[in-house]
Amino acid sequence: MALSMNAQKCAVLEFKGSKSVSVSEVDGISEMFMTYFRPAGYTMVERAQIDKVISEQGFQRSDMTEAQMVRVGEILNVSKVVIGKISRLGGQYQVDVRVVDVESGHDVALDGATFSGDYRTNVRNLAQKLAGQIAITSGGTVSARPVQQTPSAKPAGPKTRDKVEVLYGYLKIFPNELGTFEAEPSSVIAQINKQAQYGYNNWRIPTNEELSIMRANGYLGNGEYMTRENRKGIVLLVSDGDDYATVQESERIAAEEAKRKAEEEARRIAELKAQGWVDLGLPSGTLWKDKNEEGGFYTYNQAMDKFGNSLPTKEQFEELKSFCRWTWRGNGYDVVGPNGNLIVLPAAGFSAWNVYDNNGGSIGTYWSSTPDGSEDSWRLWFNSSEVVMDGCYRPHGQSVRLVR
Repeated sequence: MALSMNAQKCAVLEFKGSKSVSVSEVDGISEMFMTYFRPAGYTMVERAQIDKVISEQGFQRSDMTEAQMVRVGEILNVSKVVIGKISRLGGQYQVDVRVVDVESGHDVALDGATFSGDYRTNVRNLAQKLAGQIAITSGGTVSARPVQQTPSAKPAGPKTRDKVEVLYGYLKIFPNELGTFEAEPSSVIAQINKQAQYGYNNWRIPTNEELSIMRANGYLGNGEYMTRENRKGIVLLVSDGDDYATVQESERIAAEEAKRKAEEEARRIAELKAQGWVDLGLPSGTLWKDKNEEGGFYTYNQAMDKFGNSLPTKEQFEELKSFCRWTWRGNGYDVVGPNGNLIVLPAAGFSAWNVYDNNGGSIGTYWSSTPDGSEDSWRLWFNSSEVVMDGCYRPHGQSVRLVR
């Protein structure tokens, strides 16, 4: 098929990134590749035109299938679309890029690069190498051709393997084909992963894109192969995860770290309990003392002078009311936190104008540190039927329960 040089257009689609690569990294590498990918004899389609077609077709940019990508190329009337995938393993980026002929759907060029740190030089070299592979250099025409240019270069069957091979630094290939299936053999794959065959427990069906990469590198025989997009055919498994030993070591380290943190937390709670502090599991993390401060009643100024920031705020009392279960026990409340721990707030009464009152052990009042106007401050007040926050004259005497 001969195409006029003037008719040649090419579109670079936004690259896909694995879970190990951030969106900003994918965007940066994609944009840099587009900057340097300028094959001779082609007009490059602008990003705005590509995005417009993708939006109109209702495709998801970050999750397009290869068929959808080719469809975008057809609508844009381009002869080639460029598809890329970015992953990262062991601190290194792996960028694999393919040029697909829109009419045939075949790869006509592919290459990859592995690097770490500053990626400008590596991405530029990769873009320029691929551009050179499809450049129109003479006669004003170019013939669309597959990556395997001659029959002799195309293997009659898949490569014979007795171990896992790694393609482009990230794609692991199962040593043998499992056979032909009409649907994905989930139980067979699960058993293979359970046994961690060939050192991996994350074998899976490849994607169309991964299958194309394997085919271009001679890893496939004749016949239809099963992919995530086409659940029928010959099954050859792949993996892009860590080997089982590495995963086990990571899990062991994570388990040891979790155990260490749990032991530290247990020691912390024991120390706090010994000092009289109780963790009720409140959202703010506030700890409450397990008993009232000695000394009877304090005026607001006395409490602030002696205890300062250890006096609860109005908000901390409100949290105690909202998140705890309050049960009247005859002379005060059992206050049970979200985690099941409890404190007891006794009905200690109050002193007003030097007159003590606890109404037979049914009234409790506790200062907060939060002012309420110029002469009053907020306090917690309760009896057997209600628990409220109200303002109280500062010279009156109230009980004190501290927080941390």
